[in-house]
Amino acid sequence: MNPIRVAALAILAAAALLLVLDVMQNLLSNSWNGMATGYIWSMVWPASLQGVQHAIEGISVTLWQRVLLPILMLPAWVLLFAIGILMLVFGKRGDD
Repeated sequence: MNPIRVAALAILAAAALLLVLDVMQNLLSNSWNGMATGYIWSMVWPASLQGVQHAIEGISVTLWQRVLLPILMLPAWVLLFAIGILMLVFGKRGDD
């Protein structure tokens, strides 16, 4: 099996897990607050997120504010699901 497709399936499994965690959390709190990608990144490796922000803002503040910040505000499972699907689609071999 293609390693890109294996990675895509692992990413989709992580997206499903995050979706289940979000649903469980939201059922308990009676409100919908998906865990944002940026929040998870800041919890795992905050210095990296700040470094990326400074690097992107050095290129263009608008790029950070209008493109990347809205992506980081998406629930993590949405972003992982999109990445996993794209990897599955583009990870196909010609003989599949």
